[in-house]
Amino acid sequence: MPSKQVKDILDHIRAIHSQLNQVCKQLGEQEPDSRLQLLLRYLGRHEENFSKALNRYEKDAIGKGVLETWLQFSSDEIIDEAFQEVDLHMGMTPEEIIRNVLLLDTKLVKLYRDLAISAPVPRVQELFADLIQLEEGKEHQYVRILQEWE
Repeated sequence: MPSKQVKDILDHIRAIHSQLNQVCKQLGEQEPDSRLQLLLRYLGRHEENFSKALNRYEKDAIGKGVLETWLQFSSDEIIDEAFQEVDLHMGMTPEEIIRNVLLLDTKLVKLYRDLAISAPVPRVQELFADLIQLEEGKEHQYVRILQEWE
Protein backbone atom coordinates (compact mmCIF):
# COMPACT_ATOMS: atom_id res chain seq x y z
CA MET A 1 0.00 0.00 0.00
CA PRO A 2 1.35 3.48 -0.83
CA SER A 3 2.54 5.73 1.95
CA LYS A 4 2.37 9.50 2.38
CA GLN A 5 3.52 11.95 4.96
CA VAL A 6 0.86 13.66 7.04
CA LYS A 7 1.86 17.05 5.60
CA ASP A 8 1.12 15.79 2.07
CA ILE A 9 -2.28 14.47 3.10
CA LEU A 10 -3.10 17.80 4.76
CA ASP A 11 -1.97 19.68 1.64
CA HIS A 12 -4.38 17.65 -0.46
CA ILE A 13 -7.24 18.22 2.00
CA ARG A 14 -6.50 21.95 2.05
CA ALA A 15 -6.55 22.04 -1.75
CA ILE A 16 -10.02 20.45 -1.80
CA HIS A 17 -11.36 23.00 0.69
CA SER A 18 -9.79 25.78 -1.33
CA GLN A 19 -11.40 24.49 -4.52
CA LEU A 20 -14.79 24.34 -2.83
CA ASN A 21 -14.29 27.89 -1.58
CA GLN A 22 -13.56 29.02 -5.15
CA VAL A 23 -16.65 27.26 -6.51
CA CYS A 24 -18.82 28.94 -3.87
CA LYS A 25 -17.30 32.35 -4.67
CA GLN A 26 -17.83 31.95 -8.41
CA LEU A 27 -21.42 30.80 -8.02
CA GLY A 28 -22.11 33.58 -5.51
CA GLU A 29 -20.92 36.18 -8.01
CA GLN A 30 -23.22 34.78 -10.71
CA GLU A 31 -26.25 34.09 -8.53
CA PRO A 32 -29.09 36.60 -8.95
CA ASP A 33 -30.90 35.55 -5.73
CA SER A 34 -29.46 37.59 -2.84
CA ARG A 35 -30.30 34.88 -0.27
CA LEU A 36 -28.39 32.29 -2.27
CA GLN A 37 -25.50 34.74 -2.63
CA LEU A 38 -25.36 35.01 1.16
CA LEU A 39 -25.48 31.24 1.55
CA LEU A 40 -22.68 30.70 -0.95
CA ARG A 41 -20.54 33.39 0.67
CA TYR A 42 -21.18 31.80 4.06
CA LEU A 43 -20.17 28.35 2.78
CA GLY A 44 -17.08 29.81 1.10
CA ARG A 45 -16.05 31.56 4.32
CA HIS A 46 -16.41 28.30 6.24
CA GLU A 47 -14.14 26.56 3.76
CA GLU A 48 -11.64 29.40 4.01
CA ASN A 49 -11.76 29.27 7.82
CA PHE A 50 -11.21 25.53 7.74
CA SER A 51 -8.08 26.04 5.64
CA LYS A 52 -6.84 28.67 8.11
CA ALA A 53 -7.46 26.30 11.01
CA LEU A 54 -5.52 23.62 9.15
CA ASN A 55 -2.63 26.07 8.74
CA ARG A 56 -2.68 26.72 12.51
CA TYR A 57 -2.59 22.99 13.22
CA GLU A 58 0.39 22.63 10.94
CA LYS A 59 2.25 25.53 12.57
CA ASP A 60 1.61 24.02 16.01
CA ALA A 61 2.84 20.64 14.77
CA ILE A 62 6.16 21.91 13.40
CA GLY A 63 9.07 20.27 15.15
CA LYS A 64 6.89 17.65 16.86
CA GLY A 65 7.33 15.01 14.15
CA VAL A 66 3.62 14.97 13.34
CA LEU A 67 3.80 16.35 9.81
CA GLU A 68 6.71 14.11 8.87
CA THR A 69 4.96 10.94 10.03
CA TRP A 70 4.42 8.42 7.27
CA LEU A 71 1.00 6.78 6.99
CA GLN A 72 -0.24 4.06 4.71
CA PHE A 73 -2.48 6.10 2.49
CA SER A 74 -4.05 5.33 -0.83
CA SER A 75 -7.05 7.62 -0.56
CA ASP A 76 -6.05 10.46 -2.87
CA GLU A 77 -8.62 9.17 -5.33
CA ILE A 78 -11.26 9.02 -2.60
CA ILE A 79 -10.67 12.69 -1.76
CA ASP A 80 -10.79 13.73 -5.42
CA GLU A 81 -13.88 11.62 -6.15
CA ALA A 82 -15.66 13.07 -3.11
CA PHE A 83 -14.97 16.57 -4.42
CA GLN A 84 -16.11 15.65 -7.93
CA GLU A 85 -19.43 14.48 -6.47
CA VAL A 86 -20.02 17.99 -5.15
CA ASP A 87 -21.87 19.23 -8.18
CA LEU A 88 -22.65 22.86 -7.38
CA HIS A 89 -24.19 24.82 -10.22
CA MET A 90 -26.60 27.63 -10.98
CA GLY A 91 -30.26 26.89 -10.40
CA MET A 92 -29.77 24.73 -7.33
CA THR A 93 -31.95 25.18 -4.26
CA PRO A 94 -30.33 26.02 -0.92
CA GLU A 95 -31.13 22.50 0.24
CA GLU A 96 -29.33 20.96 -2.74
CA ILE A 97 -26.27 23.17 -2.18
CA ILE A 98 -25.99 22.32 1.50
CA ARG A 99 -26.61 18.62 0.94
CA ASN A 100 -23.84 18.53 -1.67
CA VAL A 101 -21.38 20.21 0.68
CA LEU A 102 -22.45 17.94 3.54
CA LEU A 103 -21.78 14.90 1.35
CA LEU A 104 -18.15 15.98 0.95
CA ASP A 105 -17.78 16.74 4.66
CA THR A 106 -19.21 13.34 5.59
CA LYS A 107 -16.72 11.56 3.35
CA LEU A 108 -13.83 13.60 4.75
CA VAL A 109 -14.89 12.77 8.33
CA LYS A 110 -14.84 9.06 7.46
CA LEU A 111 -11.37 9.50 5.97
CA TYR A 112 -10.14 11.35 9.09
CA ARG A 113 -11.54 8.57 11.30
CA ASP A 114 -9.75 5.93 9.28
CA LEU A 115 -6.50 7.92 9.45
CA ALA A 116 -6.85 8.51 13.19
CA ILE A 117 -7.41 4.81 13.82
CA SER A 118 -4.48 3.72 11.67
CA ALA A 119 -2.05 6.41 12.84
CA PRO A 120 0.88 4.92 14.76
CA VAL A 121 1.57 8.08 16.77
CA PRO A 122 -0.81 9.59 19.38
CA ARG A 123 -0.15 13.15 18.18
CA VAL A 124 -1.18 12.20 14.66
CA GLN A 125 -4.30 10.52 16.04
CA GLU A 126 -5.09 13.73 17.92
CA LEU A 127 -4.59 15.82 14.78
CA PHE A 128 -7.13 13.81 12.81
CA ALA A 129 -9.50 13.69 15.80
CA ASP A 130 -9.34 17.51 15.88
CA LEU A 131 -10.09 17.65 12.15
CA ILE A 132 -13.11 15.42 12.76
CA GLN A 133 -14.36 17.90 15.35
CA LEU A 134 -13.86 20.82 12.96
CA GLU A 135 -15.73 19.08 10.14
CA GLU A 136 -18.52 17.92 12.42
CA GLY A 137 -18.87 21.45 13.78
CA LYS A 138 -19.31 22.70 10.21
CA GLU A 139 -21.81 19.93 9.53
CA HIS A 140 -23.91 20.94 12.54
CA GLN A 141 -23.92 24.55 11.40
CA TYR A 142 -24.92 23.56 7.86
CA VAL A 143 -27.72 21.32 9.14
CA ARG A 144 -28.98 24.18 11.31
CA ILE A 145 -28.97 26.51 8.29
CA LEU A 146 -30.81 23.90 6.28
CA GLN A 147 -33.47 23.55 8.99
CA GLU A 148 -33.89 27.31 9.22
CA TRP A 149 -34.20 27.60 5.45
CA GLU A 150 -37.04 25.05 5.24
